[in-house]
Amino acid sequence: MSSNHPPLSLAPTDRGQVLRVIAVGSLEVVNNYVLTQHRLGFAQVSEWSRPLPAPNARDIMRILTKRLGSQASQPPEDPHPAAPEAGRP
Repeated sequence: MSSNHPPLSLAPTDRGQVLRVIAVGSLEVVNNYVLTQHRLGFAQVSEWSRPLPAPNARDIMRILTKRLGSQASQPPEDPHPAAPEAGRP
């Protein structure tokens, strides 16, 4: 890979489980992906990096680093729970 940009350096983590998500594409596509992950309750928009240069000059990338704990195995709460059935509380 030839590029004018140095390779991306990700800081090592010393404890816990870490998940890194790297979204690469056009600015519009990546930002839409970030917003979708926010709407799904996976990550706040502010948790993502600013747009960074990608190896392909037409693309950008944004990186999310999530530290996962014991609650990571639990699915996120549904932001749109189903309405109770008629006659049930």
